[in-house]
Amino acid sequence: MSTRTLLILAALTGVAILTAGAVERRVLSRSWLRRGAAWWFVIPAGASVIAVIGAIKLTHYPAFPAWPFLAAAMIFGLIAWWLFEDSRAERSLLNAVVAAMFLAVGIYGIVMPSLTTMFPSAEVARALRNVVCVGPKAAAAGFHEPSLVFMTGTGTVLTDGSGAADFLGQGSCRFALVESRTERAFVQRAEAIGLRYNVAKRIEGYNISQGKAISIAIFRSEGTE
Repeated sequence: MSTRTLLILAALTGVAILTAGAVERRVLSRSWLRRGAAWWFVIPAGASVIAVIGAIKLTHYPAFPAWPFLAAAMIFGLIAWWLFEDSRAERSLLNAVVAAMFLAVGIYGIVMPSLTTMFPSAEVARALRNVVCVGPKAAAAGFHEPSLVFMTGTGTVLTDGSGAADFLGQGSCRFALVESRTERAFVQRAEAIGLRYNVAKRIEGYNISQGKAISIAIFRSEGTE
């Protein structure tokens, strides 16, 4: 279980303790809270639907491992709502807490870690860390997000397609991170200078700041591993 999930579960425990005190003092018997108890079902149901649709849209995979947890969250949320309507606030609260725990595990423990396409910079940085050569240097063309520089280091050169080809030809253990929209310029410049290269990896992702899908090819000069 991830650290984020554990922190959320710890926070939910604190909320449960505070709410239990309110139950003991009969605060939860107020009519306006009775109507608001419906949110114990609405929130898990809405969050579950959004999470699955988001996973399908971003990764083309419906995050099946999360479904049992999301379904359990909706079931316990529904039970919590019904019990509160029957004036059984204590049992309603316990079911609501269980629903929140299942929801946290499903979304933060399973769905969010699977959305790797939302973090292309992290995927690029991981690819560079796994290279064989020592001290890799990189140049990015077409994808100049601050997150990329943060993840790959301030030594990353931000340039265009032609500049990335020139950078790749200046030595070994160099990598050109070329977004698909600038790939044509890279190829044309590489042919013009006689650069021999190959594709180390291609990363499909989603640029949240621009709201569009991207494809980043990681080129390396011939002989670089």
